[in-house]
Amino acid sequence: MIFCIGEILADITVEKRDDGTRRESLCAGGAPFNVACDIKALGGKAGFFGSTGSDKTGEMLKQEAERCGFDALFLRTSGRATTLAYVEISAGGERSFTFRADGTSDDDLSFDDAVKFLTENVAGSGDIVHFGSLMLRSDSGRKFAAEAAEFARSRGALISFDVNLRNGLYVSTADAIRATDTLLSASDIVKLSEEEAALITGVSDPRTAALSLAGSGKTVFVTLGSKGAYAARGNKIRYAPAVPVAAVDTTGAGDAFFAAVLLSLSRSDDIEEALNAGVRSGGIAVTLKGSNLLKGRA
Repeated sequence: MIFCIGEILADITVEKRDDGTRRESLCAGGAPFNVACDIKALGGKAGFFGSTGSDKTGEMLKQEAERCGFDALFLRTSGRATTLAYVEISAGGERSFTFRADGTSDDDLSFDDAVKFLTENVAGSGDIVHFGSLMLRSDSGRKFAAEAAEFARSRGALISFDVNLRNGLYVSTADAIRATDTLLSASDIVKLSEEEAALITGVSDPRTAALSLAGSGKTVFVTLGSKGAYAARGNKIRYAPAVPVAAVDTTGAGDAFFAAVLLSLSRSDDIEEALNAGVRSGGIAVTLKGSNLLKGRA
């Protein structure tokens, strides 16, 4: 089973059309929440642990989480406002993010709650505990992530992490990179974009960057957008080209990719099989509107 820990938030999407008009929509999002939803959409077992506000938006998120049919769910009700992400989508389907995340709910997480959740649900070997990165912007979020990852490992689970750098939440790119240090070090399975791999390793070639990170004993996936993706473990590396599709909305494509990767790795240790599954799932995601596969099929 795969347990996802981290941000659940409201995506406010602004879509720019070719005729110059704009369309706005609101839906549940957040990278680890999307990963959990996508695992369910792909037929796997998933749990989710996170925090929402006590406002109307938070109530909407709770209802959406309950509709996903997770095998384990814990949502803390925070006294803070619900975290928001403003997603602007170009006519070609590319997106950019702006967050309202100053003192909001997503990183208002209790380690005691996480211990209870993980103790009740993590069975040990074969389970994966996956962490999102938005919480890492705060001291309390970094502390929670470090302690929760250590406890999950003590339960016998593998640790997964999507680097997902959000530079706009930090004073500098260097600060954003430093915030990932603890989880990056603690993780067995890591996903990065081509740009993130270059920033973290200082190596511009994604193949070399993937091998560099994999040399520390990790299974590493580097996504290249429309060019495909790499998977590396030890000195072994595999490449898969992207599935040629007409992109409608790229929001959540990386989450769909990683959901399929984690589901595959929970069933088999074959990184090439996991890579191919991820590329197929990411290809499906960009043909659907919405931030996750469950929402896209609704």
